[in-house]
Amino acid sequence: MQILIFSGHTMVQQSAAALATAVHAARRGQRVLIASTGPNHLIGALLAQNLTTHPLELEPNLSAVEIGPLDEIGNRWEQIRPSLRSGLASRLRDIGSDEIPCFPGIDAVSALLVAARTLQSKQFDLLVVDGPAPDTLVRALALSDTMRWLLRLVFGLDRGPGRSRTSQETAIIPTALIPPSTTAPLQDLRAEFEEHRARLNANTGARIRLVATPEELHLPPIRNDLVALGLYGTATDKVIVPADLSEVGADLRHTFSPEAGPYRPALHFGPLPTSPADRDTWALRGAALYRDGDIGTPTPFPAVGERELRLGIPFLDAKALDIAIANEEVVIRIGQLRRHVLLPGLSEGGRLRARVEGESLRLWVE
Repeated sequence: MQILIFSGHTMVQQSAAALATAVHAARRGQRVLIASTGPNHLIGALLAQNLTTHPLELEPNLSAVEIGPLDEIGNRWEQIRPSLRSGLASRLRDIGSDEIPCFPGIDAVSALLVAARTLQSKQFDLLVVDGPAPDTLVRALALSDTMRWLLRLVFGLDRGPGRSRTSQETAIIPTALIPPSTTAPLQDLRAEFEEHRARLNANTGARIRLVATPEELHLPPIRNDLVALGLYGTATDKVIVPADLSEVGADLRHTFSPEAGPYRPALHFGPLPTSPADRDTWALRGAALYRDGDIGTPTPFPAVGERELRLGIPFLDAKALDIAIANEEVVIRIGQLRRHVLLPGLSEGGRLRARVEGESLRLWVE
């Protein structure tokens, strides 16, 4: 199943692009689920259709659902609670799903839960997510790294069940003092976050599509979004511009193109009315947006070994890049962005190597 996540800073245009793509793909024979994230669901309004948190079949190849973040997170919490049987973790068992607060990135995390369930159902060929804003999406992508960092800092737990000597010696609460039943649920939760993020990795073929006006292309946020998304391992294949080609100069079109950098998204121009309409009208809008008829089937990035990480980061400025090792983790910093990466082999004394080639960053352990 292919995953396309639409994101941007102008919500109605973002939703219109996601909807036009979904209906167009469905009319071309793909089994499509379009999922609307909150809090302001626009897909139903643009379709003049009432949607709920349960998928609704709109036509033979098209279904739609509105994601309720608190409901999704609450349902997942209810599945986890029974495993919290003893020790410190047992106190968490008393927290009900109706007590879980909203947290940064909750929209994106709930969308990832829906993506996992959709993938397991094998009912769809394409999941189109009318996603959260880029900064919210980045926060969700960072959750697994944050969770792992906390587990290593507090309990000395590394990736999987293993523990390095350094992490054990510096742990705030050594795991020798607490039963495995206390830490196991936390490890499972951390692993689940990593699995969800892995579904959006560039290696899987999942893609982000930003929607931006011609005016937004001149401003820093779009380029900053591309840097942040690339740093966390995702790929953006298109920036959809709901305007005519003539509204963007040739120099700017070249800047946002694979010719300027192999990981840069191509600008995709097309008309995109945002007025509510029926599905036939949205199918016509999708056909106009994708004049060649094909919404695109991205080729996954080449897979790499366990001791290696490769990132394609559009608009990467090597001078703004800082790489360091702290507590056996590789810390990658680009401006105000920081990502922590645990590469197997570092804890055994392996040497970290790094190479920047244009807008590609490669890290590996020898």
